[in-house]
Amino acid sequence: MKPGEGTAARTIYLRSRLWPRMIRRMRILLASSEMSPLARSGGLGDAVAGLAAALAAAGHDVTVALPLWRHIDDRGSEGGEAGPAEIRHRAVGDVRVALVDDPAAFDRPGMYGPDPKTPWDDAWWQWGRFALAIASMAPEYDVVHLHDAHAGAAALITKPPTVFTIHNAAYPILGPLHDTADLLGLGPAATVPAGTLEWYGSASYLKAGLVGADRVTTVSPSFAAQLAGDENSFGLGPVVRALENPLTGVLNGIDTVEWDPENDRFLPATFGPDTIRDRLKVRKALLKRFGLDDGVVFGNVGRMTSQKGIGLLDPIIDALVDEGLRFVAVGGGELDDVVDGWAQRHPRAVAHAEFGDEAARLIFGGADAYLMPSEFEPCGLGQMYALRYGCPPVVRFTGGLADTVVDVDIDPGTGNGFGFVPFTSDELAKTIRRAMRYHRALPGLWHDLQLRGMAADLSWDRAAREYVRLYREAGA
Repeated sequence: MKPGEGTAARTIYLRSRLWPRMIRRMRILLASSEMSPLARSGGLGDAVAGLAAALAAAGHDVTVALPLWRHIDDRGSEGGEAGPAEIRHRAVGDVRVALVDDPAAFDRPGMYGPDPKTPWDDAWWQWGRFALAIASMAPEYDVVHLHDAHAGAAALITKPPTVFTIHNAAYPILGPLHDTADLLGLGPAATVPAGTLEWYGSASYLKAGLVGADRVTTVSPSFAAQLAGDENSFGLGPVVRALENPLTGVLNGIDTVEWDPENDRFLPATFGPDTIRDRLKVRKALLKRFGLDDGVVFGNVGRMTSQKGIGLLDPIIDALVDEGLRFVAVGGGELDDVVDGWAQRHPRAVAHAEFGDEAARLIFGGADAYLMPSEFEPCGLGQMYALRYGCPPVVRFTGGLADTVVDVDIDPGTGNGFGFVPFTSDELAKTIRRAMRYHRALPGLWHDLQLRGMAADLSWDRAAREYVRLYREAGA
């Protein structure tokens, strides 16, 4: 039973939905702020699109609820008034997309704020409106799968069984407690201390998803353990530990059709496990594109932020460049000026570019190693793309990085990369030097690392099967 619902009403509702349990096909509503290719700012959009496609391929009836962002369809309303939201349907492959047309909430120049560093002041109101739209659609489905805090509040007001997935606990979406409760139509029980919505005097949409959903997941087993403890839980550890059903870690996958080095239209040469020598052509194109001298080429695609561990390079990069490191970073963020400074000091050794599909694919397909030294990483997709493209990852062992990368020195038989634990520049430098030494001196071992990564099952099929099991446990 969800918080605030009557036992009798819940029982009647579930009995009316028992028939889907007798058949394989389920009607599934996923709700998210992003879904590739319509809306993407990071891994969330890719994850939702990948899961939706895998569920549809397994025979289920899948719809994704997504805000109608201005960049998807500029309706010229300039925000408009806060009238009832309309639902506009579109198809992406075998997945239906229900676009929530709410101009006052989503017809804005930016998705999460006027610029990447400044969130909207009324984000709580935006996502409260989104939760109401999800709840209005929900009765047509057997289960509702809510993704991150943007959809979390819907867990408190949605009747069908719900599953809530935490992709990043760092963004809880907070708002004024009583105004938020009024917007969602919640009673006093939600706003009392330790109530379903209350978080230190504010409303928390992340907490709402946690305590309101029938099952709660996150995007890797290791990150689930961290959230259930007090590491990287942003204070929510006690809430996670108090859940009636334990938090489940389901490792994300990637779209292995879209991300396939044997059929990648962005690469100057394609390759597979049996033709991996052709990868050298991509490496040559990468060096030429970014104007770098030869060396041991490390790449990174993502946000240039402290959380991603990019700052750890600052005290050590000059020495590493002298030792032969070449580094290409694609993406933007708070550390852009720092990375640009490295490139200015070492124009033939370091390059920094804005995100673009072609540049990203060149890194995955042409770099010698992929650098991902994150402070915390719920799952991570970059290391999976790198493995798929024969680019051994160098990572900090946290969250999903610890679940997907095996250090070759810890397990020579299954190793596919390199890792370290202490979040320090010294540990990063030692690990980079170790990878550089192996790349230069042990080409046979490096070849084995590449082939193991390329052979790994990184598809969404595995995760989709696990989610179907959870949907049924939740009551679908």
